[in-house]
Amino acid sequence: MQNMGLIQSPLKSMEKLSLTSVDFGLCPKMKYQSYNFFSFFPVVIAPQNVQLLKTMEDSLTFSWDQVLDADYYLLSYYPIGHEASAVQVQVPKGQLSYEIPGLRPSTKYQITLHYVKKGISSNPEHLQARTVSATWVTEEMENSLEVEWENPPTEPDYFKLRFSSPQGQEKEVAVPKSSDPKSRYIISGLKPGTEYKIIVISVKNETEGKPSVVNGRTGIDSPTNLKTDRVTEDTATISWNRVQAPIDRYMVSYTSTDGDTREIAVGKDQNATTLMGMKPGMEYVIYIWAEKEGLQSKRATTKAETEIDSPTNLVMDQVTEDTATISCNEVQAPIDRYMVSYTSADGDTREIAVGKDQSTTTLTGLKPGLEYIIYIWAEKGGHQSKRTNTKAVTDTDSPINLVTDRVTEDTATISWNRVQAPIDRYMVSYTSADGDTREIAVGKDKSITTLTDLKPGLEYIIYIWAEKGGQQSKRANTKAVTGNGGQDGPRKVTAVQEHTTTNSLYGLLLLRGTCTIREFDSVLCFLFEIEIDPPKNLHVSDVTQSSGVVTWTPPAAQISGYTLTYETPDGTSKEVQLGPNEQRFILEGLGQGVRYTVYVVAFKGDRRSRKAVNTFLTVAFLYPYPADCSQTQQNGNATSGMYTIYLNGDAGTPMQVYCDMTTDGGGWIVFQRRNTGQLDFYKRWRNYVEGFGDFGLDKLHNLTSSTPIQYEIRVDLRTSNDSVYAVYDFFQVASSKDKYRLSVGNYQGTAGDALTYHNGWKFTTWDRDNDVALSNCARSHHGAWWYKNCHLANLNGKYGENKHSEGVNWAPWKGHLFSIPYTEMKIRPQWSSNEPVLGRKKRSQAGKRKTTMA
Repeated sequence: MQNMGLIQSPLKSMEKLSLTSVDFGLCPKMKYQSYNFFSFFPVVIAPQNVQLLKTMEDSLTFSWDQVLDADYYLLSYYPIGHEASAVQVQVPKGQLSYEIPGLRPSTKYQITLHYVKKGISSNPEHLQARTVSATWVTEEMENSLEVEWENPPTEPDYFKLRFSSPQGQEKEVAVPKSSDPKSRYIISGLKPGTEYKIIVISVKNETEGKPSVVNGRTGIDSPTNLKTDRVTEDTATISWNRVQAPIDRYMVSYTSTDGDTREIAVGKDQNATTLMGMKPGMEYVIYIWAEKEGLQSKRATTKAETEIDSPTNLVMDQVTEDTATISCNEVQAPIDRYMVSYTSADGDTREIAVGKDQSTTTLTGLKPGLEYIIYIWAEKGGHQSKRTNTKAVTDTDSPINLVTDRVTEDTATISWNRVQAPIDRYMVSYTSADGDTREIAVGKDKSITTLTDLKPGLEYIIYIWAEKGGQQSKRANTKAVTGNGGQDGPRKVTAVQEHTTTNSLYGLLLLRGTCTIREFDSVLCFLFEIEIDPPKNLHVSDVTQSSGVVTWTPPAAQISGYTLTYETPDGTSKEVQLGPNEQRFILEGLGQGVRYTVYVVAFKGDRRSRKAVNTFLTVAFLYPYPADCSQTQQNGNATSGMYTIYLNGDAGTPMQVYCDMTTDGGGWIVFQRRNTGQLDFYKRWRNYVEGFGDFGLDKLHNLTSSTPIQYEIRVDLRTSNDSVYAVYDFFQVASSKDKYRLSVGNYQGTAGDALTYHNGWKFTTWDRDNDVALSNCARSHHGAWWYKNCHLANLNGKYGENKHSEGVNWAPWKGHLFSIPYTEMKIRPQWSSNEPVLGRKKRSQAGKRKTTMA
């Protein structure tokens, strides 16, 4: 249940349409109703206000409201589980009640009522009712029946209990009289799906009293050993062990995490089937149960996760010396991220995460002139799709820092920093001012060469580039002017003096000058500058989902400041200017689970150092396996809806829950909501234990009692023009051994305190009486709850029922005669500190917590 967890979404408004018999051939004065979201066909509404007037051991009496111009009424009935034995009775139009005679004691019947007008039958109105007996079956299990009866006033010595199967096998046991007003006995060792006749006879002084007879049917045993044998992107094959009971069919239901549910019937002799039409990368909860004439077995469940589909059409959009931009078609599956791995020909491998909504990314930090194999795949939790791959070859990088070291009248010596890429050779081209061009090859391991046969007194433009196969790098260039070869040149070299000086300009730029003095009329001096050294030891630490701390060691040179830049794989970047004394900067407002590249450059005036570079990945999720909706919210999920949480944060214990992320700061697990009357909450014990939605008492116990987290509960109540709430600072549900006993803490709110009355009491349903009232509170108040004697709150009562104490009640607010149209129950962890959690304020918790009543 999201009562105990069935979430009932409100229906769209049903707009009634005005019809005429002329337009559609309808019968005059007949009641019709049509809705704007169905195909346009008239629907004859059902009889109204069908009520049970009296129940006896062998009869049931009903009444209903009169339908004008009805020709007659049709009433049919049969024992639940025996649809083939249905009986139909025609009731005259003037008769507004009917007694069904000849029924079996303590047996539940399905009753259906129609009316007929001019051959057209109305929609049916259904009702279930049980005949009474001094003996009744309180619980029907697969291999046992629990029988209860009232002790007669004659004070018998003991009881004889006989039970027999349809095959005539009969057994008898002696049952001691209980000191309570009722006696009880569990008949065990029975066959599943079998109806038994049970007779209870009181015995006093060897004299037998009048027999009391009741029939009970054991439950259908459930399929066992349900497992998933094989999954693909859109199918899952499951298998199971067949049941022992005779059945009509198996039913299989499978629901994806996004709420899509499908249901199929499987032949009674099958023990395997393949589920089709599933969505890729989606976890499915699979249920299987057996059916026989309207009865269902307990459900067996398993989970299956379809494979994630692979990214397709992976292409290379743009390649540079050290980057490559790739794109692909996105997968259909819901995923956490894409992962990209790229490996160079020399074996260097890197891996980055890419946002789940991105279809393109730029790979950075590649080595020039190398072939890379690039793989991309999708990830969800610990699951990966198949990999798609492509190849790319980065451009060859250019030689850098090309300088002219020495020039004579017919030579020039140049040097450069070698490229990183593997190459075949360097190529040097030099062109004089008069247009003469020459080109030479230089060995791949060299970083200096001398250009010869230059013309004196001319300016040369010099280009250098690297080559690998048919690829060329970009060209670097510089200029040189050869010496004048006239009469003022050296006649004879008689002495050579070299003087090298190293000076510091304001303690910043290191200048190195070399002067060579020959027998010239002048001194030829070359002056060159050494670049600013870059920052060192660039690190990023204390990385969270949205921040990181960048630190570095300053350069040796004196500088004016730093430029810090950080960018995402898609090229989005931000730049920050910092002072010369800064050695630390906090990056904030970062994306969750994003890989960033950070650069720091030192500068003085218009001169820049080389970049110091580092990369880091922000935290994807604060809680990889959130234990509740509060942790799910702290992972960045701000929208209310269905989410997966994990008991105790254990990846092996997933639970589907509805999270309210808005009320009072959000983070609530909603386990009951009622806003329509479509779902009947008058259900048996087993339904509430397992849940007839996403949640049951077992899961509520596991969540609130078997983890170290302590929960508070909030109850929201609304009418069309009013709303109130109640909050209790502690909420816990005990185990099945303790009948799911309720514990609540201190109250505050606007609805009034109704739950404290129920504090410490066990859960009661119509077939499991755990309250202290003389009658079964669930039966008399048409619900299921932690009844005492009986209730101040009855949120699982009959929807829309304004009879005293039978509706959806919260007595301190609207009393027992008003059925509340909207209710919601939800829990979240108590606050563990005074810190606000995502904007929520900690409420004061005055007083001590109430203790559970024994």
